[in-house]
Amino acid sequence: MKKTGLFLISTTIAALAAAPVQAQSDTTLPVDDSAAAAEENYGGDIVVTAQRRSESVQDVPIAISAFNTEMVEASGSTNITSLNGLAPNVVLQTQGLVANVPMISIRGMSTADPDPNADPKVSTIIDGVYIPFVSSTMLDLFDVERIEVLKGPQGVLFGKNNLAGTINVITARPTDDFGGEVRLTAGSYGLKQFRGKINTGRFAGDALAAKIAVNFRDYDGYSRNVVTGNRLNGANVKSVRGALNFDQGGAFNSTLVVDWLKQKTTGPAPHVLDNGDPNWDLLPDIVKTDVRKAAVPFDPYANTESYGGSWTSNLDVGYGSITAVLGYRHLDYVTRGDFDGLITPAPQLDVLRDFSGHSKSAELRYVSPADEPVDFVIGAYYQADKWRQFNMVLANPTTTTLAQLNQDTESYALFALVNAHPTERLTLSIGGRYSHDRKKYDIGSQVLVNGNQISSFESSLKASWAEFTPRLTVEYKLAPAAMVYANYSQGYKAGGYNSRGTIPENVGPYNPERVNAFEVGAKTDLFDRLLRFNVAGFLNKYRDLQSAVTKMGSVRAENITTNVAAAEIYGFEVETLLRPSHNFTLGANIAYLHARYTDFCADTNGAFTDGAPEPGQCGPAVPVLLNGVPNGTFAVPTDSTGLELANAPKWSGSLSADYVIPMGFGEIKLHSDARYSARFNTWGRDNNPGYYRKEVVLVNASIAIAGENDRWKVTLYGSNLTNQKVISGAISAGATPIQQFYQPPREFGVDVAFKF
Repeated sequence: MKKTGLFLISTTIAALAAAPVQAQSDTTLPVDDSAAAAEENYGGDIVVTAQRRSESVQDVPIAISAFNTEMVEASGSTNITSLNGLAPNVVLQTQGLVANVPMISIRGMSTADPDPNADPKVSTIIDGVYIPFVSSTMLDLFDVERIEVLKGPQGVLFGKNNLAGTINVITARPTDDFGGEVRLTAGSYGLKQFRGKINTGRFAGDALAAKIAVNFRDYDGYSRNVVTGNRLNGANVKSVRGALNFDQGGAFNSTLVVDWLKQKTTGPAPHVLDNGDPNWDLLPDIVKTDVRKAAVPFDPYANTESYGGSWTSNLDVGYGSITAVLGYRHLDYVTRGDFDGLITPAPQLDVLRDFSGHSKSAELRYVSPADEPVDFVIGAYYQADKWRQFNMVLANPTTTTLAQLNQDTESYALFALVNAHPTERLTLSIGGRYSHDRKKYDIGSQVLVNGNQISSFESSLKASWAEFTPRLTVEYKLAPAAMVYANYSQGYKAGGYNSRGTIPENVGPYNPERVNAFEVGAKTDLFDRLLRFNVAGFLNKYRDLQSAVTKMGSVRAENITTNVAAAEIYGFEVETLLRPSHNFTLGANIAYLHARYTDFCADTNGAFTDGAPEPGQCGPAVPVLLNGVPNGTFAVPTDSTGLELANAPKWSGSLSADYVIPMGFGEIKLHSDARYSARFNTWGRDNNPGYYRKEVVLVNASIAIAGENDRWKVTLYGSNLTNQKVISGAISAGATPIQQFYQPPREFGVDVAFKF
């Protein structure tokens, strides 16, 4: 790890980034009085539902990082990517090429494909409802009670598409008392934000409580398109969330949460590297040296509208409880981007996507009482989504490709987790999930040259997959506040189809991918809970990895997902929290990651030849077929095990300091943090230095003046205080130049909040 001394000096001065489990919240799920009293002396703790029970994060035998919004809003954070660097071995960034798509990586495994065909490797759950469309997971941190980042396969209790982990989001619930909050924020680059919420308190004979929250954010953006003169990397967000809770204090309670969001995003602003293309020389000189300036023939955009909700009901049946969760999500978006990074010729790789889809789900589960010799969770799950997308690619001034895509997906599962307690200290757990996924995919593709159709095809395809994924856990309590554990689990992600194929051979299907995951760890609160020390080590073995390679299409090379490789990822994570006094908190974490391919034999360079032997060839040359007919060229697979996995930094870590100064009027709250990441590849399909994010320490700080019980609070914040120029991602569309996409520069802001 290079520049270690500089990192330690910088992070010490900055006072370092918050260990996520330190987050304190007065809105966590209810726990029994004795547990609450035990935690009170410690200053509060996060209660999570990672095992479908309300329990302290310290009592769950898996690695979890938990956040609340107060923790991140202090430094001006707005969406889920603002948490990047706080959880060890977790990367939360923007995808880059398409503005409304996040890139989430947990323990070195990530997905950033913007198309809806590409199921994620990290699942997102909002209020118990699985979100199938990655474009709707760029979450604003608005009216959120907590976010749980669960690492490793979570298929037993959280379902599909979570080989690497799960982001579990719980929004705020109505309170028993009347009240509300208003927050006004102003910051750099035209940031203006209004957040407000109001709780009715209990009414209708104390049977009901309701809440409504609104969020309006306008941000001009920190980059400029020198062609149009307009700003890029900006956003306009409008969102509303309402909740209604029914609870008469009896055996039954129910909560309905509904939300609506509309977002308009401009960008991205690519910084284009010279790859020898003479058209690169035609770019304006300023964009070649200034990463905040871009030259795009038009202003790229992503316009998104989403709505939906969840309805959760609980029934105490005497011995345990039954929970039903119904969910619905709808998403519409239109995106347009220039994927080649050049302004001449125009158009070239001008891509338009028009999407509409919806999802519905239902889960029924039974949870037995805790504190029994044997306790368990059993359940059944059903989810179906349906979407359509129209794609138009202006490949060059004479060639256009059109595609109409439709997909119906249906999934169901049965799951169970049983915990046996042979002694007060020992817990043995065994669980499993049987999953069945079916996809029906229709594609119609046309290729036009000078307005004349030269190629077309239509396909209607079906495929289904089924898998049983087990989990085994051993947990041993060394003391009331210290435990060790060992986990084995399997993860599974269904197969699918490609949306970018312009010939039948490139549509698919591709097969499922799988992982065997091992984890050992310890969670401790030491010295009368003065020091929290958590450590986890893990080994994940992936096979049949789904990843994109370059294949010949009808008129150009295309990025096509297929099963390409096996990989082995291992590492460790350490999270610590020190409270020298009631008003002073120090947090630190560090993570190590070793990620490598163990078997990767494919043609990844997109160069099609006469089939002559090539250096590193690992298999026979494969004839390229266009609509079933050989075209005389060959794809030659070469050994690609030397490629680095995307978004898998070898070392990362964070440090933080929080200090509260009591005053006569209330408190002054000081926060500073620094987040370190070693250099890493953001693309994963080429080791060219242009794809790498540099080693960096990002420093943030805030100071808040608050009245008694936070009835009012004024926060001044700054992010990226040393004004680092660091990329969030980099890509290349075929033979086009490398395009880098940069994170925001130094920003300042003020946030004013009032509670009533």
